[in-house]
Amino acid sequence: MTVSQRHLITRDLAAVAMGQMPADLILKNGNLVDVCTARVRPCCDIAVYKGFIALVGNCDHILTDVNTKVVDVKGRYLCPGFIDSHMHVESSMVDLPAFAAGVLPHGTTTICPDIHEITNVLGMDALRLFKESAENLPLKVLTAMPVCVPSLPGMEDAGAGIGPDDVKEAYARGLAFLQGEQMNFPGVIYGDETVHQITGHGLRAKKTLTGHYAGDDMNAGLNAYVASGMSADHETTTAEGAMARAQLGMYVQQRYGSAWLDLPNLITAVTENPGLDTRFFTLVTDDVTPATIASEGHLVRVVRKAVSLGLNPITALQMATLNAAQLLEESQWIGSLTPGRAADILVVESLAGFEIIQVYSDGKLVAENGTLAVDLPEYHYPDWAVNTVYLNRLSPEDFLIPAASGSRVSARVIELLPGSVLTRSALADMPVTGGQIKAAPEKDIAKAAMFYRHKPGSGAENPKALGLVSGTGFKPGCAYASTVSHDCHNLLVVGMDDDAMALAANTLIESKGGLVVVGEGKVLAHLALPLGGLMSLDSVETAAKGVTDIESAMVQTGCCHPAFEMTLSLMGLVVLGELRLSNRGLVEMKDGAPPEFVDLILS
Repeated sequence: MTVSQRHLITRDLAAVAMGQMPADLILKNGNLVDVCTARVRPCCDIAVYKGFIALVGNCDHILTDVNTKVVDVKGRYLCPGFIDSHMHVESSMVDLPAFAAGVLPHGTTTICPDIHEITNVLGMDALRLFKESAENLPLKVLTAMPVCVPSLPGMEDAGAGIGPDDVKEAYARGLAFLQGEQMNFPGVIYGDETVHQITGHGLRAKKTLTGHYAGDDMNAGLNAYVASGMSADHETTTAEGAMARAQLGMYVQQRYGSAWLDLPNLITAVTENPGLDTRFFTLVTDDVTPATIASEGHLVRVVRKAVSLGLNPITALQMATLNAAQLLEESQWIGSLTPGRAADILVVESLAGFEIIQVYSDGKLVAENGTLAVDLPEYHYPDWAVNTVYLNRLSPEDFLIPAASGSRVSARVIELLPGSVLTRSALADMPVTGGQIKAAPEKDIAKAAMFYRHKPGSGAENPKALGLVSGTGFKPGCAYASTVSHDCHNLLVVGMDDDAMALAANTLIESKGGLVVVGEGKVLAHLALPLGGLMSLDSVETAAKGVTDIESAMVQTGCCHPAFEMTLSLMGLVVLGELRLSNRGLVEMKDGAPPEFVDLILS
């Protein structure tokens, strides 16, 4: 029974509540966390019928029959299932059924996946695949329509393009529940006609519009962005930015992923302002690796972190449930343990640690003691979805950076910031040897290359671009390559040696995509990701081992930053400041100015 069919059983729900019809499930003797009033209701029962809550209170009068399941939770806490209002399944490196199997035991019962990663590879076909693979899963999948494919048109080339007509069609066909993050915030605030056509289709379809405002202007720019219809944003990294959004009526999606760990900086907007109304604050994961899910959980990890930072546990729970439901304008369906809502229920040992004992989705037990309790259907993908790397073998010469004769040149360098989504635009004095610039391990400056890897005939203006990057810590002879390169997901190669870079690139070309680390002339670790060049077809646990092997190999190369493969994956995200590399060249965006192409070598 889905929410669209709830009107068919309202009389039955009333009858169950009145003790005139038997319930399907009764949870007895719980301490119910009432997120509506921020209180705990002791000695509370819940009665469930056809996946919806019929009664919250005393169930002594509720009828039972041979089909009724009665569970004594013995004083444990009853909490709503977690809602992640902004995340990307692709970052978990597994497909949707495997992702559901991985996160349900950790209490996540609703996700809002923005699938612009795989849509950048497969176009509108990705929406259809996602809708089909979500069918019959005990995880509510409220797909967000990708609206930035590519993220910044004219500055990069993806495997597909999404325009206003595509967005309109997706809403008409029921392929999307809400509108995904509008990363082209310069297009919004500077009045790009196409961007505002897309926004208009979302508003006419009465969709929640989510944002990605990475600008520094908290006055004119942010107001322009919110006034254009964006109602939520996950891109702020400071408490001041969080407060600026909340006071304009924009939901703050406080991010705590595997690599972008913004929550500690954001939560002080709440903890240092006693009495602040927190209804516009939510918690999201954005991007988490399978290793994070396997070892620490999913959204529950963010809730635990918020509590450890001094947030009241019930307030943290509100941010992960009711506030998120209100952001989505679906609080009549999900987000609280109240009559008429979906019976997405967590049985929790304590509010200090949020140890999850049982997970119910639509009134069915789906996980217990950290283990999945149901079988989930597999989805079989067509050949075109698992063959998306269209590149011939590369040679070391493909990584040469030519420079005019002279002893030295001044060159732009992408300075990576571990644990942050941002980069800095730096300058370095680089020697010219044999008419080319080489990597400089002694300065921690590596080469970077971005190769267009999608289906030929897509109109890519440049097949490749080259640059320099600092902050990897790579030793001489080491390289890293990935087809997970937000958001166009072209082939990114970073290294200190041209031969190593070629070996890394060719390893991924042969495996149809993935991640690879090279050192001492050999492959140290390799994780194949054939689905769109982004995802494995294995379980979260198997993918987690692959990511752990990649991260261990990164340490061998001299890179000791945690989850640094995630940091490297953003080198191509040209809508973020300050300096990025697309297949068309270096893109700089700083000082509140629109993005622009800049030369690698300065005159």
